[in-house]
Amino acid sequence: MLLGLGLGVVVVLAAGAGLVVFRYAPALDTARSLRGDLEHMVGRVREAGLDIDRATVDTLAADLAATHARFDALADLVANDPLVAVARALPPTAADVRGVDAIVDAADDLLAAAADGLAIGRRFVEIKEAQAADPETASAFSQLIELMATSRDRTTAISVSLARARQALGDVPDGLVDVVEEARDAMIARIDEYAPLVDALAKVSGPLSGIFGWDAPRRYLVLTQNPAELRPTGGYIGSYGIIGFDRGRMTERAFHDIYLLDLPWDYPFVRGPEELHRHLLGEKQPWQLADANWSPDFPTSARDAIRLYENESGDTRIDGVLAITTYTIDQLLTVTGPITLPEYDQTIAPGQTTLKLMQAIWAAAAGGSANRKAVLGPFAEQLFTALLGLPPQQWSRLLDDAETYRRDRLLLAWFADPAAQQLVTENGLDGAVRQEPGDYVYPVDSNVAPTSKLNAVTTRSLDLAVQIDEYGNALDRLTVEWRNRIESDEGAPYRDLPIVGKARNLGMYFRLLVPERSRVEEVSGGSLVPLSDPAVVQEAAGRTVIGAYLQVPPGETSLTYRWTSPYAANVDETGGTYRLTIQKQPGLLPGPLAVMIRVPEGFRIEGASPELTIRGDTATLETTFDRDLTVELRYTPFAAP
Repeated sequence: MLLGLGLGVVVVLAAGAGLVVFRYAPALDTARSLRGDLEHMVGRVREAGLDIDRATVDTLAADLAATHARFDALADLVANDPLVAVARALPPTAADVRGVDAIVDAADDLLAAAADGLAIGRRFVEIKEAQAADPETASAFSQLIELMATSRDRTTAISVSLARARQALGDVPDGLVDVVEEARDAMIARIDEYAPLVDALAKVSGPLSGIFGWDAPRRYLVLTQNPAELRPTGGYIGSYGIIGFDRGRMTERAFHDIYLLDLPWDYPFVRGPEELHRHLLGEKQPWQLADANWSPDFPTSARDAIRLYENESGDTRIDGVLAITTYTIDQLLTVTGPITLPEYDQTIAPGQTTLKLMQAIWAAAAGGSANRKAVLGPFAEQLFTALLGLPPQQWSRLLDDAETYRRDRLLLAWFADPAAQQLVTENGLDGAVRQEPGDYVYPVDSNVAPTSKLNAVTTRSLDLAVQIDEYGNALDRLTVEWRNRIESDEGAPYRDLPIVGKARNLGMYFRLLVPERSRVEEVSGGSLVPLSDPAVVQEAAGRTVIGAYLQVPPGETSLTYRWTSPYAANVDETGGTYRLTIQKQPGLLPGPLAVMIRVPEGFRIEGASPELTIRGDTATLETTFDRDLTVELRYTPFAAP
């Protein structure tokens, strides 16, 4: 009886499995076909990118509708067919069917996400078409801000759908039939590829639309910095602007010569940092907007800029600060193309902004113009018009360049709104002094008396040597070498500028930011006047700041600092981990960087960042210093013989 019952169960199970296989083989084929169709749709979207057009959207909509209809039939079969219900209950097939249930649920979420995404894409295409039909209009940008603001609910819904689908698929175990596992893995791969992008868009759409005045009008102070006269956040603030936004539309844009604001000194006297007065302003000149960016920490300099601007202008309706350099404009010109100013007989192409604007300014001054920087107004107007009127095929280029602006510190921003400021901080546009643990080096140049434009033809090289002791302290030695090339052929155009004239020496106030509570061991170098002590050692922005003043005449001038960074490495009984961050100054021309790190005697390096070359107890690196650099290594004791 037991044997007969067992045989009967086996027969029933075999019959059920056979029915499922033979009856629902077409359903499996349909599922595979649907997967292929969806992969094809994804490929079309990826291929189109921001160049997507109405025909593509219409085709995708038709394909999605057809796919949805076929999917609904398949989902109905899985949910309501009695034999599938039997298979769901029988042990040999239960896990596979439950896996199919999860995949069907996930697919339903993904189709909903696709529908929401297609609706956003259709509105994007409508904006592109309107802009292409009327290239003179400046409304495309405001419409994009409107799209971002009004599609937040859809974007959030997409993010939720993807997360729900990912969770359902994550519960599908291994060991199921191949078709189920293949479908699960393919869907997970796509979700993992796109979910972070959707999550990021959902996260930034609110703060970003707020920056451009969607919720309330915004006004920003723009600092236009000249890196030929280098200052901590990018250069001397030779001009400034006010730009305003209301619901994505630019309502105000005007740029002015800084002298028209700073002079005469008929506003309340503000005294600046002591080193700024000692090495540049003197005792009688007030601290003013032109010199507001004295702190290497941009959030600090931005707040100082607002305070000084309000003091001089009486304008208190400022919601944030943006800082750019002439190098930023060079990068923008690679997208817009050259800007021609017929009234100034100038065409400014990428790479020419610094020199050509200075030439136009000093030509106006030589001609007796009361507003020597009047060229900035028409130049800014044409640049903004070109940017806001970019044809749709160029929009993707701006997005492609976003990493360049962050990496090269071409754009710095500070906003009074906490959500907006959090956004720029997370995206590396805040320009703050970095606070990572471990060893830290931030060399900062400031052009001071005798002021000049010699940073345009001066490069800097860095040679850093680090010796880690058994307790994790780091004895650091940094040699900085400046090369002033004003007398070279490259310096000829600058020698012809009236502002340079006979100036040949670069007045340099050099600051080195290192870990807090670091101990200065030695300062040496200089050229005209040998240095043996720092001008100042103080704490600022969470770091120890070592400052020194020197002049850099034509040729090479060097300065060496030695200091101890306390507990720069994390040490335990198995060895230690050392992490080093070197921060790049905005506006500084790239130069050579050499790093050598030696671990304590009796230890060897077991692993390190790929940029480092390892030889026993020493790691080295030679590179061009054009961005922030972070390296790390792990060292352990030599094994006992």
